[in-house]
Parts: sequence; structure tokens; C-alpha cells
Amino acid sequence: MVLALVGPGWLRAAASSGSRRLDDPHDFVRREIELALAHGKPLIPVLLEGTRMPGPQNLPPSMQHFARCQAVVLANDRWNADTATLIDVLALRYGLARIGPHAQRTPWRRWPSSLVADLGELLAHLRALILRRMGNATDAGSDLALPRTLGMLLLCLMLGELLLGLVLDRPLGRWLAAGITLGLLVGAALSSLLALAWRLVRRAPGWRRVTAPFAYLYGGASLYFCAGAFVIFIGTQVVQPDVFGWVLEQVQRGSEALPAAGILSANVARGPALPAGILADAFWVAGVVWCVRAWAVFCITLGTRRRLAAAAAFLLWVALLAALCALAWCAAA
Repeated sequence: MVLALVGPGWLRAAASSGSRRLDDPHDFVRREIELALAHGKPLIPVLLEGTRMPGPQNLPPSMQHFARCQAVVLANDRWNADTATLIDVLALRYGLARIGPHAQRTPWRRWPSSLVADLGELLAHLRALILRRMGNATDAGSDLALPRTLGMLLLCLMLGELLLGLVLDRPLGRWLAAGITLGLLVGAALSSLLALAWRLVRRAPGWRRVTAPFAYLYGGASLYFCAGAFVIFIGTQVVQPDVFGWVLEQVQRGSEALPAAGILSANVARGPALPAGILADAFWVAGVVWCVRAWAVFCITLGTRRRLAAAAAFLLWVALLAALCALAWCAAA
């Protein structure tokens, strides 16, 4: 990223010839800002000594987008507070952590409590957590990041399956084992297809750089889904107890009982359990928004800031997933 320090004389700075330095195409400050804008790098103007943000009319045409960048103020009388704000912006927006020269890695015995803290940050500041845990584009898929990533995924899957197991009154041991195993298999398949899509889009290897961030994204999305399902299950059970036990029995009898089970579940959900359904929809919509916000992390871990590449990889991933499902359907038929 680029921090552009803008002081009182920044616009008026002149070369030895008397011309304004910003009007010189070969000026280093101008070239650095132009390169940052051209390559989509994060660019933060830092305003010093009461300087105001320059307007686009005061900048060369190639730098006019600089006037629309979100600036940070560093005032002399609030230096400590303003620098702390700048550091927080870098941490929350771009995942840059404050690491001192003697920073140590988290001991293994403290991983459980660290994972719980990471879970809260994942749901609140997901991109910051993922970027900090994954590192930069070079070490995003390092072996040191993978165990913590797997631990976070297992924690999310376990919490989600625990919510569903409690409300459905299933044997928790077998329910958790089956649900977590199925979740891991589905996650492995989805991440492999996504890594293939990114490889086709960028023509560069990046399996680990895709799989590790996707594990966070997949774990958080499954937690949102299970939370919404838990709410609607609770609402339905209050209105008509044991309805899901009957539905599961019908499902086990065969496909001919599925329509009746689906109609009963839909009628109960649309009737007295409607408030629970609305609340569940709110959880699911929040989960979709959460996933959309998280998707940009792949551009950073893969070393590209181009949204077109992210959109192309997503569409190709969906196409591969649809083709795989169609093949599975044909094979089953």
C-alpha cells in the first residue's frame, strides 16, 4: 500500500526551473501515485499540519482520482491519537497487524482461547482477520497458517452442527461426527474447484492461497446458515412439536414421502412460525452480505487488486460447480 504524505507546500512544491513539481511527468512523487492508482493499490493520503485534501482541479489529469481517496489527518496537537487511528485503519481495512521486532507466535496451549477470539473477529472484521492470519501474497499459503485455519474451520462446523443437533434432538456424538465430516468433504470439493477457477483466470498456481482464505469464508458462511436454520427450527418446534421428527421419518421411507413432508414444513413455516422465518431470513441475508464482503480477500492474497478477475473467478467457479452437479445428477439417474 501507499501512504502519501501531503503537507502545506505539497501542491506548490517547485523544481529548480520554477515549474511545479506535480506538473513534471518524471517527478518521483507523481510517478509513485500514478503507479499506485494504475495498479489498484491501496492509497491513503495522510494530511499533515492542517493541510486540506487537494481538489481534482489542482492535480494533473493522471492524478485526479487521488482527490477521491479517503484521507487520514495527522495533527501536531493530536499526534499520538491520530497515529493510533491511522494504525487502526491499516489493521481493520487491510489486515496489517502491529507486530514488534520481538513478536512471538501464539503457543500451542493458547490456541483454543485464541480461536475463540478469532471467531468473534471473523464475524465482525473478517477481512482484517483473514489477511492477518494469512500474511501477504507471498506467505498466504504457508504451512504455519494452515493448522490455525483448519482449527477455525472445525470450530465453525462444530458450533453449527451443535446448534442443529440440539434443536433436532439427535444423538450429538454421531450427529457432530457425521456433520463435521460431511462439511469437510464439501469444503474440500468447493475449495478445489475455486482454486482451479482462479488458476484458469490468472494462470498461476495458488491452491494454498485460495484454500486457506476459503476455509475462513466457508466456516463463517456455514455458521450463518446454521444460525438461521436454528432460529426457524426453534420457531417451528414451538408451534408444532416433533414436526421435524416426523419429516425425517418420511424422508427415510423414500422419495414418495418427500412431497408431503415438504408441504407440511412449508405450511408450518409460513403460518404461526412466520416471525421465526423472518428472523432466519435476516441471518441468511447477513451471511450473504458477509460473504460478498469477504470475497475481496482473494484478490489480496493472490496479489491482484482487479475486481474483474475476482468476478470472473466467481462465475467460473459457479459454472464448474453447476457442471459437476449436472454430471452427478445424470450419473444418479
